This record gives sequence, structure tokens and C-alpha cells, in this order.
Amino acid sequence: MPLPIPYLPALLLLLSELSELLLVSPRIRLLESSICRTHYGLPSVPEAECKIPDVQRRLAYIRGWQVFFEATPVMALAIPWGALADRVGRKKVLAVNFVGCAIHIAWFALVCNPGSNIAIEWVWASALAFVLGGGPRTAGILILALVNDVSPGAERSERFYYTYSAFLVTELVALPLASVLMQKSIMLPFVIALLSLGCCFPVLGMIKGRRAQGQLRTSGDEATAGLLETTTGEDNGVATTAGSKKPWTLRVLLQDLWKVVADIDASTALVLLGHFICPVRQELVFQILIPYTSKRFELPIANAGLLLSVVAFTNLAIFISVLPYITRRLRRTLSPSRIDTLTASYSSLLLALGSLMIGFAGTFPLLVVSTITFSAGFGIRLGLLSLLTALVDPAKIGRAYTLVTVVESFGEMTSAPMLQGLWSWGLLQGGVWRGTPWWAGAVVYLAGWWWIERVRVKGERRRVGSVVETRPLL
Repeated sequence: MPLPIPYLPALLLLLSELSELLLVSPRIRLLESSICRTHYGLPSVPEAECKIPDVQRRLAYIRGWQVFFEATPVMALAIPWGALADRVGRKKVLAVNFVGCAIHIAWFALVCNPGSNIAIEWVWASALAFVLGGGPRTAGILILALVNDVSPGAERSERFYYTYSAFLVTELVALPLASVLMQKSIMLPFVIALLSLGCCFPVLGMIKGRRAQGQLRTSGDEATAGLLETTTGEDNGVATTAGSKKPWTLRVLLQDLWKVVADIDASTALVLLGHFICPVRQELVFQILIPYTSKRFELPIANAGLLLSVVAFTNLAIFISVLPYITRRLRRTLSPSRIDTLTASYSSLLLALGSLMIGFAGTFPLLVVSTITFSAGFGIRLGLLSLLTALVDPAKIGRAYTLVTVVESFGEMTSAPMLQGLWSWGLLQGGVWRGTPWWAGAVVYLAGWWWIERVRVKGERRRVGSVVETRPLL
């Protein structure tokens, strides 16, 4: 029985994210193993012998610049690839994107596999593959746009829920699966990841676009899908802009983006600054947490990677139950923008508290509790995205989200080398100083809590019981 059309984008996101999340721990272990073999001059070295400071500092250096190089084409090419998707159709650009992601994985495995004699620095060249399609971040945005393409207006929100749930489920499944596969062979997760990307192509072929009717969406996750405001027509495969006959060229898109930049006020700047620090939480979890746990508690990387399942489960609980419940309760007395501000600012505070706790955690159970606290703050990005919607002209929502993509990519490029540098320094000092990157995260997100609280939305409406009053400022 074929899968119903509404679920196809969710399946596509599941398969594409599976190929990415499945390799979080294996990539670290493969790099560590390659560096370790070079350090000892041996063809094979037990993992326990690779935890020495010299190897771990080298690992931090390689990984920090790897993230920097991977973010560069994403930041530079997300907008051009989005413009091309508007011209030739999202499915074609997604197909190119999946090819680029497959090349990235294959090159990484080629450089770092146990039989390779290639210098480890050549792994940085894998980032060039993201020139094809803009990398996984751009793929996620285009898949959200596909959800918009195949969704009637009345069912759009429900379809976004299906898609976002697929991402959370993938997090829960991929990380334990990677641990099991690594026990059999370090290369097996890379094979499965490539197969998962290969399965994306037939699913992509089953998704049928439809010509858009109506105007730009301006709320919640629909605004995220509105990043690419156009949809693909069935008859010619060329996108047309909703409400406009003028085709979107790269020049037009860049001009529109500049108009958004020129209209930025103080509050919008604070929200964008919040988006700039958002990647820090991802870098701490996916780049620092695993080697930190492995080194601090002398665990194999495969076992340390299971801690990411704690992050995924906490996120699932927060987004499905906790945040909706709190939002419904606050809606009785507070305006939507004020709720968004509170969500983002107190999520930032939870991230700061969790970072501080992880940096000082002396036992593994305490580390688990600290990780749960840290993960509870991942609602910051959704709160900021929703808050941005209240600050930006509804006609410019899509372009504003394009700007968010660039800001977050720049934040990723900046934070990755800095956090890896702090981790390397902490390893050199030893002892409690290994928690330095987490303490830096605590400072960043404590500052984020302070400035997000100062975001003001003009002319908002606040509900007090059954009375709605208008205030000039939040």
C-alpha cells in the first residue's frame, strides 16, 4: 500500500536526517582513530589509548575547522540555491543536494578509513561537496517548502506537525542505531547513511507539486516553510511567486534581502542576535558532548553517543507536551509576542544553567540530569522564530527567514572553532578545566537571556480575562 502524499515529505526528511544523525558518533570515532594511528605510528590502536591529551587536542582542532568549512558553502549558497529552486523547482534542487551530501559522506570515509594513508587535513575538502545543493541545512528548508506545496490550507499545520515529528523520531532512532552499528564495524554506519540518501530519490519522485494559491503564510512553522515563498507548478516545473508575475532571480532575491536588512530595528537586531547564538547549543551537543563524556568518564565513544538520545527524548517531550501546555496557560493573560519572548529568554536561561551543570558534573548520573536541563532549553529557536514574525512586516516574512539562515550559519562558523579551541585548551590544563567550553556556553546564554528579555513589540494586544487592551510597547 503506497504511503499517502501528506506523509511523503516527512519520510523524505526522516531519510535525509537519518543519513546525517547516524554519523554524529561514527565521524568522531573515525577521526579519532585516524589521528591516533598517526600519533602512535601503528596500523591499529585500541580506543582507550586514544584519550590522551595530544590526540584529543588534535581531534578538537580538526573538527573545529571541519565545521567552519562545512558552514561556509551553506552561508554563501543557501540563498542562490533557494533562488534556483524557485526557478526550476524544489525537487530538482533537492536531488542535487542529496548527491552533494552523498559525496560529502563518501569523501569523509575515504580519507579517514582504517586503510587510508591520506593526510587527515584532507577531510576538510569534504565541505566542497556542499557546494552542490547547499548541504543538509538547505535540504531541511526545501523539504519544509515541499510540505507547503502539497498541503491544502486547512491541513497545513497538521502536515508540519507530521514532518517535525519525523525529525524528532529520527533523533531517537539514529543515535542508538549508530551505537549498535559501530560495535560491528566503524564503516557500517557510513554505508547505511549512503543507502538512506539513496532511498530519498524514489520518495522525491513520488511527491507531486501543485501550483500555489493564496498569499504568504505569516505564522509559526508556516513562516518557516514560507522561506521560499513560491511553489512548483505541475505543468512546467517552474516556480511562480505567489501574488506576483515577476520571476525571482538571484538579483531580485538579494535586493529583497537587503530591504529586510535595512529595516532592522533594535528589537529585530536582538532577535537576530539570539539566532546568532542558537548554533552554540548544537555545537556543544553534537561536537563537544560526546568527546567530553568519553574523556571525562572514560567511556567508549559509541556509549557516550547514547547520551544524545537523552537530548532527543527531552526535546520530544518539551515540544509535544510541555511548551504547548505552558503556552495555553499563559495565553489567558499574556500576548502571543510576550509568550514568545518568555519562551526564548527562559529557554536561554535553561541552556545557561544546563551548561554550567555539565561543566561541573562529577558523576555520570549528574551529567545525565545536567544534559536534560540543557536540552529543555532547545525551545529558544522556535520562540525566536515566532517572535520575529511579530516584528517583521508580513510581506517580508520569507525574506526575514532567509536572513535568519545566513545569521545562524555565520554563528555556526564562529562558534565551532572557538568551542573546539576552548575544549583543546581545557584538555591541556586537565582536571576541572575540561569543562571550559560549557562554561563559555553558560556565559553566552546568560547574556542571551538578558538581551532577549529586552525585545519590544510595538502595538501588541494583551488579553486580560475577557478584555483585550492595546499597549504601545511590550
